Amino acid sequence: MTGTCSRRQLVTTATAASMLGALPSAARAARRLNLDLAKPADNVRAYLKLRASIETQDVYFWFAGRLDLVVPGEPIRPIVNVESLILRRTERLGDLEWNVIDWEASYYRDVESGAFIDGEIVNPATRQRVRPTPYREGPVRFRFSEQEPRIIGSRDVIAKTGKPFSYPWRLVGDDLFMTKASYIDVPNFLDPQQFREASSGARLYVASHSTLNAPWREVDDPDRPSARSNFSYTATSGWLPWMQMGGRAGHVVWASAGRKLFSLDEAPPEQLEILRRVHPQWFGRPEPWPEFTNMFLQYKARG
Repeated sequence: MTGTCSRRQLVTTATAASMLGALPSAARAARRLNLDLAKPADNVRAYLKLRASIETQDVYFWFAGRLDLVVPGEPIRPIVNVESLILRRTERLGDLEWNVIDWEASYYRDVESGAFIDGEIVNPATRQRVRPTPYREGPVRFRFSEQEPRIIGSRDVIAKTGKPFSYPWRLVGDDLFMTKASYIDVPNFLDPQQFREASSGARLYVASHSTLNAPWREVDDPDRPSARSNFSYTATSGWLPWMQMGGRAGHVVWASAGRKLFSLDEAPPEQLEILRRVHPQWFGRPEPWPEFTNMFLQYKARG
């Protein structure tokens, strides 16, 4: 009887232990945010998990791509490859309010050799020698909430629609894709009367489309403030100042892709070495630089 009782106790104890051991896993599986992306509050939370974080945190974005020149009536021509790193900082202000700040550092590579460009190249559209100048941009401070995003502290180029936050999204298998489209129409930083060859005109026109994707299980996980995400970007814009194409008809096509990094240790070592040479200020902390700058303002400052 004692032996039978002991066996029962052992079986009961083992079963209970087994069940207890399974509980954390089951509890974890049950712990989902159950985001509904049709709702602005959940849409912005999901997007920020892809783009940055929903908690105060620094992440990085690495991406690389190409710039093509489009002149009416002529073949489309590549001019340079571009490679960039962004420091992207989230400042959580409240339950549904965040600042997300970008500091970007970029440089150009030769289309054929992939070598870092440290000098002049021939512009294939004009056959003139030009100097592609590495550029910095930021800080760009985005304010995210249930309403459409805004830029604060510098020129706000986002059109005001008054609509709630709602970026297009698709679930494909276990991957969430979210797309941001921007159409910019603002005064040019470079007056075409003063900068005849560097300015593309009185106004800057840019159309850009960026897509972020990440595993849905990470986006919907309450224990993950930031998901592992990939990034693709296409844009059309006016000529860049260093191209020296003035008011000629045509535009630039940008195409880039990359991914989020949680540490600079994940970045390509050669890229970090080049950035330390051409943009040492990007590595400054707590912030790389305080005042807004971009390639147009940097060109203007050089005179």
